[in-house]
Amino acid sequence: MSNEQKNEQKQKKTSLFSSRRLRHGGFATLLVVAVIVITILLNIVISTLDNVWGLSYDLSSNRLYTISEQTERVVSAIDEPVHIYALMQTGSESQTVENLLENYRRLAPDYITVTVVDPIQNPTFAQQFTSESLSVNSVIVTNEDGSRYRVIDQYDMYEFGYTSSYQLTLRSFIGEQKLTNAISFVTADEINNAYFLTGHQEASVSDLSYLVDYIEGENLVVDSISLTDMDKLKQGDILIIAAPQTDLSEDERVAIRSFLENGGYMLYLTDATCPELPGFESLLDLYGISVDHTLVIEGNENAYYRSPAYIVPTAEDHAVTAGLTENEQVAVLPYATSLSLPAIEHDDIEAQAILTTSADSYAKVDLNSTVVEQEEGDLSGPLNVGIALREIDMDGNDAGAKIVVFGSAGFVTSSTFYGISGNTDLLLGAIRWMNGETDTVTIIGKNLMTNSLRFTSTAEMYAMAGVGVFLMPIVVLAAGVVVWLKRRHL
Repeated sequence: MSNEQKNEQKQKKTSLFSSRRLRHGGFATLLVVAVIVITILLNIVISTLDNVWGLSYDLSSNRLYTISEQTERVVSAIDEPVHIYALMQTGSESQTVENLLENYRRLAPDYITVTVVDPIQNPTFAQQFTSESLSVNSVIVTNEDGSRYRVIDQYDMYEFGYTSSYQLTLRSFIGEQKLTNAISFVTADEINNAYFLTGHQEASVSDLSYLVDYIEGENLVVDSISLTDMDKLKQGDILIIAAPQTDLSEDERVAIRSFLENGGYMLYLTDATCPELPGFESLLDLYGISVDHTLVIEGNENAYYRSPAYIVPTAEDHAVTAGLTENEQVAVLPYATSLSLPAIEHDDIEAQAILTTSADSYAKVDLNSTVVEQEEGDLSGPLNVGIALREIDMDGNDAGAKIVVFGSAGFVTSSTFYGISGNTDLLLGAIRWMNGETDTVTIIGKNLMTNSLRFTSTAEMYAMAGVGVFLMPIVVLAAGVVVWLKRRHL
């Protein structure tokens, strides 16, 4: 090969490596490699931060993997060992439950231990805590010696609802609420009882089973009580009377009066549908509270829900209603009756209206009247539909009985209304106040509902369809053509 041919071949190679196309192609390749390397390194760093130091950030829209401040307060106060057993079958573990338990362990690694038990390899393990059959991914929480425990089935960690087509669907994940309540229960210094009175056609424990878990979460053991076992009532217990339809016997009235006079607590739910019950109402009359036996109608359309008989009362400043205000919730009270505060003030009794209606409301005195509008003799608003009362000493401290009366029972006994979160907050607020709890914030479940896109008009629907079906593809196609034309001249 002649020198001239060699020089010509060298110039071709130089021209090849110095061409703009090769330079751009090489740059693009290096850029891709750099992005891949950076991505790998970033994942390694993030994984190390999470595994070694527990540093992570929840990017889920419903904050599914974030622990609430209330849970952090409860767990930070633990000063004794807590054992959590996760019944997880190998290959069928719930990532949501696993992440939740790991968050608790990280909050108190010196006190909380999490042990995974495979129910297939150890099928009898759960029988020492419950006779019921538990589903996979259920959780058992115990104190150090196992003498106090809570069993949480996996399905109890979820709230279910129905779609508009009546199909069962997941609404929210309440595993944190269940687990925090369980830890609070097994580590509590003292456990009191909440008894549902039976024998008078009241709403019973079985009727209000959905509430039992919430009440048990307040460090209470929930049970039923009747005339034959009234001697079980002791100071610090809560007697729940939910919309009775028949009256007390004299023996029952005497037993409950003795219970209250010895520092007992009572939650009394009534409404416009309940008959006059002199025996029950005589217990309230001991402290000056009276049931008016009216039907409250709300005249302010901003203070009722769907119907003027479904009132949305104003929550007055009180520990019972603190959960409503702190969680920015409202309660809905159907078919409420008005209540009257004590006419005479006593130094040893503190009574306060905790729920009131607007000035535009009124209460129908004649429950058989077919006239919806206010008539002569009807009571004018504002009206009391919730009252809290306690016995106090000279310094204003608790010194005996506590009584909460709601002029509506349906806000927790009716399936139409108990799903309203504000109603649950209200009932739990009463339980916590009587139980001496100062923390009134309810842990809100993690919403699992899919947010669907809704159109307000047909024109809006067609406009959005045009953007998605025609405009966006045209923009992408035009951008591709522009890029292709530019690259042709490289």
